[in-house]
Amino acid sequence: MSMTAKIPRAWAMVLAIVLVLTTAGQATAATAGTAVAKPQRPNIIFFLVDDMSAELLQYMDTVKGLAKGGTTFTGYYVADSLCCPSRATMFTGQFPHNTGVRTNEGYDRGGYRAFAPHEGRTYAAALHQAGYRTGYLGKYINEYPAGAGYKVPAGWDEWHVTAAGGYNEFRYQLTRYIKEETPAARPRDPSDGTYLVDELGQRAVGFIERSRRYAPGEPFFLQVSPFAPHNRVDVKPGDKEPRFPPARRDRPKTKWPAGEFPHGDCGGPDCAGIDVSTLPAFDEDTADKPSWVRREPLGPKLVAELRTDFRNRIRMMQSIDDMVERVLASLTERERRNTYVVFTSDNGFHLGQHRLVRGKTTAYDHDVRVPLLVKRPVAGRQDDLVTDAIAQNVDLFATFLDMAGIDPALRDGRDGRSLLPLIQGRPVRDWRNAALIEHVKPNPLAPGTDPDADPRKVGNPTPPRYAAVRTAGELYVEYKGDPKPEYYNTVTDPHQETNDPGNPRTAELAKVLDDLATCGKPGRTSCWTAAHLR
Repeated sequence: MSMTAKIPRAWAMVLAIVLVLTTAGQATAATAGTAVAKPQRPNIIFFLVDDMSAELLQYMDTVKGLAKGGTTFTGYYVADSLCCPSRATMFTGQFPHNTGVRTNEGYDRGGYRAFAPHEGRTYAAALHQAGYRTGYLGKYINEYPAGAGYKVPAGWDEWHVTAAGGYNEFRYQLTRYIKEETPAARPRDPSDGTYLVDELGQRAVGFIERSRRYAPGEPFFLQVSPFAPHNRVDVKPGDKEPRFPPARRDRPKTKWPAGEFPHGDCGGPDCAGIDVSTLPAFDEDTADKPSWVRREPLGPKLVAELRTDFRNRIRMMQSIDDMVERVLASLTERERRNTYVVFTSDNGFHLGQHRLVRGKTTAYDHDVRVPLLVKRPVAGRQDDLVTDAIAQNVDLFATFLDMAGIDPALRDGRDGRSLLPLIQGRPVRDWRNAALIEHVKPNPLAPGTDPDADPRKVGNPTPPRYAAVRTAGELYVEYKGDPKPEYYNTVTDPHQETNDPGNPRTAELAKVLDDLATCGKPGRTSCWTAAHLR
């Protein structure tokens, strides 16, 4: 006889009820446990360098490595190839004509004076509101007042920003605001001789460690913005310090005792074998270009200077590569499984292409098409993705908010759109097929110390005000005061060497540009709609 048969009917009923209640309780507990265990929001580390042209990426092993298990954007364009307007666009998700930040200095519709009204609506403010612990390190917005009692902008829990001297990399001051440690004080630290990029790396590691201590289990957003490879702004004739100052260890040992290689460190290749004259469109004949571009050949003396500059810019990138490696090495295995790493530059740079000596601000690819690499969390998709979709710095605001899971209404309420679907390799319908590039020429006669002012104004003019459209296969530019546009088929002429202003396509692109140049303004079309060719 079975054991069940020996149990009286009444007891059997009680046992059945207990079994049902126990099973239901276990299911409820499991369900409750599932509800509590929400997916952890990812950390975000954003490396934003200054004036990095695309050809420098090949010399950076660690940064190139972000492409492994990550996404590389080959069609990423900045909306204005000038530091301050470009950074304002990233922070706000709006084009320069909508932020009103048009130059580097307040006297001229730019700088911190123009940007300050936007500080409460940056991605930092949104991420902080969403529970992220946030930290900013390095170069901020031109003319930010970092004197005694400096103001920490909305949204930042840590604030380590240069108060002076960042461009020379050695003689600087850094703010040191840490919400949990210095809530009322506004400390500033003078340089102790440490190369600025190295100092920022140390502070970035400290931020990550403090985030574990002060906000355990909560996500963090860290932005590290070195000045490198921007040139010094205090260059004088006869200076022994290079125009582009690498860390001592990366300089040629034959000239600097601290150097570790005879010709300096260029990330693998011998620096002595690297020649700026091999860059595409270097010293090309500019007779077909607009009048502001046309000029005489560079000449051997200037080419020699640019050759030195190019090698030093590559050497400067080594300290950035080391810094990225150091910061990523400080992550725990758990953090690596849940961290996005984003690397890009605020604009590119030219060194002799189209006989343009040193600088940026043009609509040519060497100034506006910059690297964008995104390393995905280890816990996610791990294949290497490359996308040629047209992306812009105006998209970074929405991208960071999307990574954090913030309300799509806020995320998509501005000029750009989230790149996260492209980063994750998901299909995207109806993506943009036109990028807007715009620029207002700074006033050369106004007072101030613009770090991007051209020191060779005579014979080396900068572009007038312009607006441009970049598609997957074309560049179209309209200059103020010039009745002729500039047009290039970038499929057959990828380096913009043969101008074809009479091409029939210019009529159609002029209509697209008309919409883009005023998009987002009252009564005008949205910038996302305008970014789609008819």
